[in-house]
Amino acid sequence: MAFWKKDEPIQIGSSFYNVDVATGRIDREETPSRLGTVFERNPFLRKLPRETRQNFLEETNGSAGSAASRTYPRGHELRGPSIGTSVHIVLTGCVLERTQIGPSSTVRFLGAGAVVGCVEIFDDNTPPPMAKCLTKTWTLAVPLERMRVLAEANPGLMKAIGGSVVDRMEATERIYNRHGMKPEQRLCGLLGHLLMHCAVPGREYDFMVEGPTQTDLADALSLSIGSVEGALTQLRKSKTVVTGYRSYEFPSVRRLLEASELQFPQGSLARTLASN
Repeated sequence: MAFWKKDEPIQIGSSFYNVDVATGRIDREETPSRLGTVFERNPFLRKLPRETRQNFLEETNGSAGSAASRTYPRGHELRGPSIGTSVHIVLTGCVLERTQIGPSSTVRFLGAGAVVGCVEIFDDNTPPPMAKCLTKTWTLAVPLERMRVLAEANPGLMKAIGGSVVDRMEATERIYNRHGMKPEQRLCGLLGHLLMHCAVPGREYDFMVEGPTQTDLADALSLSIGSVEGALTQLRKSKTVVTGYRSYEFPSVRRLLEASELQFPQGSLARTLASN
């Protein structure tokens, strides 16, 4: 769960940029295309052995029933109890996943590198959660049964899928379950998490997150709408967050990370930014 590995670029939309650790700003003088395509840089796909990744991606041009690269509009429902059970590898965009647990539910946000449906690959008795695109979203979709066959025959793919499940568990503990922290700290941590996975070009500053409503943020953190509104008011006053319609822009990523009071791994870019 490193927050931008120190020597790797950050994905903003479908482009990649290096970050100046001294300023926290992206280097716009560099050509993003030299860092490779979205497919090559995807956090999940690049964990696969080269041959496995190539064979896997070649299925996008295969026959019916193989992988499909598709773009979906905001509001499109990717998965759900009444929808097909394809597994989606998120390439760009922001996806809200809601899991119903009895009368209550949990909300998680997924971005580039997430595997929507990774848990069901291991457990065919798990009902598929609802997953909805909060922004224009590009995924690599593979039928669930096809993904299971591929994973059973390929230890590298199985390991990468298991890693995706572990990432979710770590995010739950690091980001969503910090119930003892103040709402502002919890909200900054979540926005930082979204910035890591779902960043798009900002209107005024380098980075921006768009898609989640205040209700979505409240549901994800198990907070009231009033608590989220109050936290955003404080963060606007401190110029940590600039809000718009379903958008959150950050005048200073360093200020956001400091306000989150998250403990970032040694060597991660976030730790360097927050400590400089």
